[in-house]
Amino acid sequence: MHVYDAVIEFIDDTIERSIDSLKELCRIPTVAAKGQGLEETAELVSKMLQEAGLKTQIHETSGAPVVTAILDVGAKRTLMFYDHYDVQPAEPLDLWDSEPFEPEIRDGRLYGRGVADNKGDTVSRIWLIKAFTETKTDLLVNIKFVVEGEEEIGSPHLPEFTKKNAEFLKADGGIWEFGGAGIDGVQEAWLGLKGVFFVELEVERLNKDVHSSTACILPSAAYRLVWALASLKDENNKILIDGFYDDAKTLSVVELEAIEKIDMHETMWRTELGIDEYLMGLSGDALKEAYYNAPTCNICGLTSGYQGKGSMTVLPAKASVKIDFRLVEDMNPNDIHRKLRLHLDRHGFTDVKITYSEGYPAAKTPVDHPFVKIVAKANQRVFGNLRIQVTSPGSGPLYLFKEHVPMVSIGCGDSKSSVHSPNESIILENYRKSIHRLVYVIDEMGHW
Repeated sequence: MHVYDAVIEFIDDTIERSIDSLKELCRIPTVAAKGQGLEETAELVSKMLQEAGLKTQIHETSGAPVVTAILDVGAKRTLMFYDHYDVQPAEPLDLWDSEPFEPEIRDGRLYGRGVADNKGDTVSRIWLIKAFTETKTDLLVNIKFVVEGEEEIGSPHLPEFTKKNAEFLKADGGIWEFGGAGIDGVQEAWLGLKGVFFVELEVERLNKDVHSSTACILPSAAYRLVWALASLKDENNKILIDGFYDDAKTLSVVELEAIEKIDMHETMWRTELGIDEYLMGLSGDALKEAYYNAPTCNICGLTSGYQGKGSMTVLPAKASVKIDFRLVEDMNPNDIHRKLRLHLDRHGFTDVKITYSEGYPAAKTPVDHPFVKIVAKANQRVFGNLRIQVTSPGSGPLYLFKEHVPMVSIGCGDSKSSVHSPNESIILENYRKSIHRLVYVIDEMGHW
């Protein structure tokens, strides 16, 4: 009998209970953007961790609570899990085929807001430890959890926790919140995240909306904002803010070698997205380098004037825009904030106000780190080959952990999980097998 047979058997025999726990967690609309359900969800996560045999603590911050848990078995190595219990808003609700906060199983998939990002992974990892404690199987590593509640809004208060608890963050390896199978079904591991700088700009040209017939003599807030936006990026996708690229770090030789092995499935992706070509006709190595290491300036939303049905001829008094900049290693969001303000002022847009901003830098785990090899070996024992992605084009607070623990992102999602979109889902078989994989991460790490 293999040492982990009882653990694997427990996972398989209790999979329905595990899924029920996931459904329970997903029924709470834990929407950080609305300040909704945060304390309630933190309490439930803490309870689940306690029931799995870990010692838990809820840490108050100026925002959402951070839940930590530890199981110290006196092992040489320590494995950490970072997860978040908050989710994106479910809107637009009319695009869901079932209620977003009433999880439903259809054709082998579990649908509901948060099942992929990140409540599914959270519960799978808790159930992993439960399998060891319930079967009284020796853990070869110590276990730590950090589960926060504001990842979907940029983790603004997580630094409060990390500054006070730096010692707790120390571990030999960590599993980051997200991950899953690529478009071809092959499991992927992500070694980093881009940084982000999010900003809202606003222009006010009149003290109230007026009849559009006066556009011949009165200023337009909407046009003023459009002209300001046009100054930020040219038609060749180059960001025009002075000094924007100065500190951007290029990919290393090892990273370039790693992405050479990646198949971007260019044609398949274009077909799925309904486009004829990528920006600037990018393809091959140039497309890969842009995907993994190009900073961005993206308009997330524009607001001005009347946007209801039919016509309303109005000259808007105000206009606003939400922009996110994705940043690569060595770029600092505070520096980009300063450069953005200088850019607007130098181009005559002193009236364009920066009304809100937030952000954090990029971070990565080295491709050749021993923990990466451990995760790859564990994946091989369950799923087969693991595709190593040097970094994600998305963002997260990995920078807060970088100096304390090497992190690798793997999870139970897949290319059709519709993360941040209606009909978010996971394949239940991937969910089950992802727990198996973590059993072998513990095994491989215990022999490191």
